[in-house]
Amino acid sequence: MDKETKVAYEIVRQRIVENLDRLEDLQAQGVKVSGDVNSLKRWRRYGAAFAWDPEVFQDVLENPTMDDAKLLSSLRAKETRLMKNCGVINKIPLHHIIANRTGGDLGIRTPIDQWLEVRDRVFQATGAKPGNAQANLNAAGQFDELAHLGRIGAKGSVFEAAGGKVPKGFPVLHRAGQQLQERAGATPAIVTSSPAEKAELLIPSVVSQQERFAETTATPQVQAQRQVLTRAGYPEAFAPETPIERIQEIAAEIRGTDIPSEFAAAWEAKAGNLHCKSVLGPEAYQKMLAAAKETIKKPLGALAGAATMVEPEAVKSALEGKPLEAVKQTATGAVAGAVVEQVGRRVAPVAMRFIPKAGQMALGAFGSTVGAPLAAGYAGYELLNAIVEGATGKTLQETGQAAEQTKEELRQQGMSEYQLRKRARTGR
Repeated sequence: MDKETKVAYEIVRQRIVENLDRLEDLQAQGVKVSGDVNSLKRWRRYGAAFAWDPEVFQDVLENPTMDDAKLLSSLRAKETRLMKNCGVINKIPLHHIIANRTGGDLGIRTPIDQWLEVRDRVFQATGAKPGNAQANLNAAGQFDELAHLGRIGAKGSVFEAAGGKVPKGFPVLHRAGQQLQERAGATPAIVTSSPAEKAELLIPSVVSQQERFAETTATPQVQAQRQVLTRAGYPEAFAPETPIERIQEIAAEIRGTDIPSEFAAAWEAKAGNLHCKSVLGPEAYQKMLAAAKETIKKPLGALAGAATMVEPEAVKSALEGKPLEAVKQTATGAVAGAVVEQVGRRVAPVAMRFIPKAGQMALGAFGSTVGAPLAAGYAGYELLNAIVEGATGKTLQETGQAAEQTKEELRQQGMSEYQLRKRARTGR
């Protein structure tokens, strides 16, 4: 941080401290005041964010003498924009890896040169960069409210519609036992301690939050939800390095599809295998499971078969709006093989809204049984159309016609029905 920026920072820091002191005094006297500019909670929250990473508040540093109302508004606006725009699913919460309130008012009450050393020591020890920059607030911080606060998501959202319960022992991000050292800034002995002592106090809290973030991210529920986006062709949707602009593009592309609803429903994925088996029947389910496992072993051969040998019966069932029949008809064929190559491709599903909910959920959690290569987020018409179009560049109808033509040509070349079925199954 250069000299001019430090001067601007100190002006803002001291103004925030003055407001904290003013409001703490009023609170101690029992005097109630209203309005944003008189909110002690907001000055503390956004003041801490400013201390941890002032570089993201360029508008504030360029105009450090703006009036209090505008200053508080500017400090809040940065985080609000990130929270609103860094979500692929509407109304999904965004979680800071390290809470801005870590250390409480300690950062904002520590002169800049000392605080810069504290920040550097924390970074060197943990790799963490608290604040509102992308290092701490990014796409990886998108969590269902069930994982975030242990409650159903916002009203009017797909999360409210999906419902869901938090399993006993689930590591909710905001749960009891988290030590943020929020009283550090109110303890004179800590405020006047050395940068090394301040860092030593904060590092355990930072590490515990990193561990908590990683633990929650690794849960089956969170991973099942994120796989929905991966299978839909958006593996970057929850990557920490993905820029906001890309997140907004993904959000726009999946808006109006069933992907958001599938994401929310995937929280209950553990029950999905039983549901899938009951809808398809045990025989079709076992055939599909075997085909998927075989696909993982020999993906390229299966892909080749899928590209040319989609069963016209399955196409017909899908186009007639019979998703379960279509799924059963392709369970032993090579269509599943195309999934391996379809992952990573961008597909814009449009047909799912026309398919009965039972068909949409038929493969809801099946992919968790065999791993990421299976597009468990798709079912019915969307499953078939997305897989085939991702593999061949053609729609189901076009591919069905091409497959029938290819079959006839191979028959004329002397290929038997057994060989045709083998080709559909293995690609050879």
